[in-house]
This record gives sequence, structure tokens and C-alpha cells, in this order.
Amino acid sequence: MEDRDRISSSERDERREIRRQRRIRSQIIAYSVMGVFVIVFVAVIALGISKATGFIQEMNASYEASLEASKVEAEPAAVSSPDENITEAEVSSTENMLDTIVDTCLSEMPLEDKVAGLFMISPEQLTGADAVIKAGNATQDALSKYAVGGIYYSTKNIKDEAQLTDMISSTVNMSKYPLFIATSEVGGSGSKVASGLSLDMPASPSQLAAEGSPEKAHETAETVSNYLNRYGFNLNFGINANLSDSEQSFGTDQAVVSSMVAQTVTGLDTYGVSSCLQFFPEISDSGTTAEGMADILAPFKAGIDAGADMIMVCASASSGITQDDTPSCLSSAVVTDLLRGQLGYQGVIITDTLSDETILERYSDGDAAVAAIQAGADMIFIPGNFEESYNGVLAAVQSGVISEDRINESLTRIYRVKYASRVDEIASE
Repeated sequence: MEDRDRISSSERDERREIRRQRRIRSQIIAYSVMGVFVIVFVAVIALGISKATGFIQEMNASYEASLEASKVEAEPAAVSSPDENITEAEVSSTENMLDTIVDTCLSEMPLEDKVAGLFMISPEQLTGADAVIKAGNATQDALSKYAVGGIYYSTKNIKDEAQLTDMISSTVNMSKYPLFIATSEVGGSGSKVASGLSLDMPASPSQLAAEGSPEKAHETAETVSNYLNRYGFNLNFGINANLSDSEQSFGTDQAVVSSMVAQTVTGLDTYGVSSCLQFFPEISDSGTTAEGMADILAPFKAGIDAGADMIMVCASASSGITQDDTPSCLSSAVVTDLLRGQLGYQGVIITDTLSDETILERYSDGDAAVAAIQAGADMIFIPGNFEESYNGVLAAVQSGVISEDRINESLTRIYRVKYASRVDEIASE
């Protein structure tokens, strides 16, 4: 594959500012448009179910045609010249289109698919195989039964470039809905794809922190985004926002870590790879109260401001916040009050692995998954037993323990991320 032209610093800053403004405006407009949709929905009901169904089918066909026409080789978005500005009307049009796409998708989705869409699992959990390196009949059958929201691939799923590209492409084509195709490419020894394909290993977070150059962190993330995009990945879990002296962290200075995290988020966005910050609020329980967490939370706030699409809440307890030993990802005090409330995060919140021993020792798979949704999480990551977890959430919705509106709330956040880049491409044509 030919090398892509290098993006100048000024162009990169300009594009980042454009995308940042779009994200800020999208959050504001999303809530404003919600009221309009309620009115439109009532009007559509009045016109009759048959007309509503026809409208939805026509819009789906039109949108799918637009997506096919817009498929081009992935490359950084074109940057407007300084005298060209994105108008409010253009932003509003893009946001309205995104809201319409998401609303229509959810309106046609059966409850079983909605619940499955909350799960991010491994290909082995999906198919029951020991090590998946190809998407065949087993993958197709499993995706037809369980329309999961995302699949996480590790080194054992990677043999060579052709195999990886074909497996991911086939999996995406088999799914009824857009998928998160995820891995952890954190730099250094923790890079799943670079390790599996024997690529030049990207610098680890600790190396980047030692160099003290946020620009280098951006360039490294941009390189990672380039090859992840090429193989079909659209989500990277590889941003550790914790203050730590481990190889996979940017150090213990909150100002340095905050800068590095923000630059990594924007660097990944260069080639359309979404970023997930880990592990909120801290990887181990320090007993620190929310009031005493300013330094700990600063890197997460920097990542949020930079546009991080997803944040993973850790499995360890945050006893200073919860006053007990509840796992953070199952605690509404951590997920809803602190992350949503205090930090104002409106993106996708995903749990840490629910197969963690500290969780499995205390909760059944179904109970853990239900507790995560009740706490405010949007997605469940690698449960101990996927089918039991899925059935637990489905039963909770069917019995009214969890409302379908609550499921729709999470799916709206998820699908806004999944469709956002496609709408951008269509709007920029």
C-alpha cells in the first residue's frame, strides 16, 4: 500500500478544531432535536403505520445507497482553507441526518437485537471456538442469532495481514448492524496488532512520556490509526489515562498524562479510529474520595475534551466514592454520578471485563450484566459467559426491571458513534 502524504501540523490542528467544534455542537443539538422527534413521531403515528413503514424503508434504501457511493480508501479528511468556515446550517444538517439515521435504526430493531447490541465480546465467545482466525458459517450463524455491538480481537486472532483483513471484512459483512471492531494497540509490548503481524512496534506510553513531547504522542497515535484502519479496526482500547509508572501509562504527572492522552485521542481520530480511555477512575482502589480526585480525573477530562468516544470503567472498587466494595463498573455512584454527572461525559461508557475474578466471585453472569446497565453503563465488555449475561439482561427488560427506554438511551449513544464518521463523509461530498 502506498505511503500516505504527511499531514502538516497546521492542517492537523485545523482539522482537529473542526471536529472538536462538531462534537460540541452535536451534543447541544442532539438534545434540542429530541423534542422535535417526539412531535414528528406523533405525527407519523397519526398518518398511519403503513405510511410510516414506507417512509422508514425509503430512508433506509436512500441511506444505504449513499453509503455505497461514499466508500473510498480511508485517508485523513480534507482540511478547509483558513477562509472557509463550516456554517451552522451545515453542522445542523449533518447532526439532523445522524439523529434521523440512529432513530430509524432503533425504531426497526427487535428487543433481542437491542440487548445483544450492548455487548462487546471476543470472537471465541461469539462462536464457541477456541481461537478464531476466520469468519465462516459459525460466525454467520452466531451473528444472526446474537446481533452483538462489537467484537474484540487479540493477538491469537491474528496470523497475517491478508487473513486479518479478510476475517474482519467478512465479519462486518455478516452483521445486520454496524459493529465496533476493536483491539488494544497501546504501544510497546501491549500492542496486539503490531505483535501479531510483526510490525514496527509503536513507542510505549512510558517511552513517549520520557520524551516529553505531546506532538510525538500524536504522531504515534496517527501511525497506529493508519494501520488499524487499513485492516478494518475502528476502535482502540489502548489509552491508559491512569497515573502510573507502568509501561502502558504516560506516567504520574497529571499535566503530562493529560496532554499525552488528549494528543493520542486526536491522533487516533486522524484515520477514523475511535478511542477508549481506560481505566476509570483508577486501576486499583486508593480509597480516595471524589473531592480528592482532581489529579486522578484530570487525564480523563482531557480525553473527554479531546473527543474520546468511549470510556472503560474499571472492575476494582472505588471505596472512597461508594463507601463499600462494589466494583466501580457496577456502581451508579461511579458511572452515573461521577463520570456522567461530575465530568459531564456524554459518550459511550463500557464496563471493564465482567469475567474479572472480583466480579465472578460475587455475581452471577446475568446479575453482573444487569447491575452494569442499572449503574449506567452502555456496553458490557467480555462477560464471563456471554449467553447467560445476554439472557439475564433480556429477561430484566422483558420483566420491567430495566426499561426498554433505558436500553434505547445506551443504543443511541452507541449508534451515534458508529454512524458519525459515515455521515461526515456524506456531508463533505
